[in-house]
Amino acid sequence: MNFEWSTNDIATMTVTVYETNLTLNKAACMHFEDVNYVLLGIDRNARQIGIKPVTKQELDENIYPASQLHRISLGKSYGRISNKSFVYDLAQEFGLDFSDNQCYKYKATYDVVHSIMIAQL
Repeated sequence: MNFEWSTNDIATMTVTVYETNLTLNKAACMHFEDVNYVLLGIDRNARQIGIKPVTKQELDENIYPASQLHRISLGKSYGRISNKSFVYDLAQEFGLDFSDNQCYKYKATYDVVHSIMIAQL
């Protein structure tokens, strides 16, 4: 027998970049289930986006400045982080063009040691 195994794309974590927000698919959202805020970062040299969940304890202890916190809204099948200025910075740095309602979808991994989702651009 010669089987061709298919990949389970449902379990593939993706981050989609729209002109006004970042959207995480259902698989990616599992790392943000009990979270209301995230930190966003760009690693220009590695061409990566970092999304770090901020725990309630971290919020209560004021570990991060309020200006660095970004709200994440979770739906049944997706999560959304609305932040036009962050997306604008991405577009400028990596030449993303959002004309004609274009979006960009990137595979993501989750670093459990550092608690950060990394999307490779």
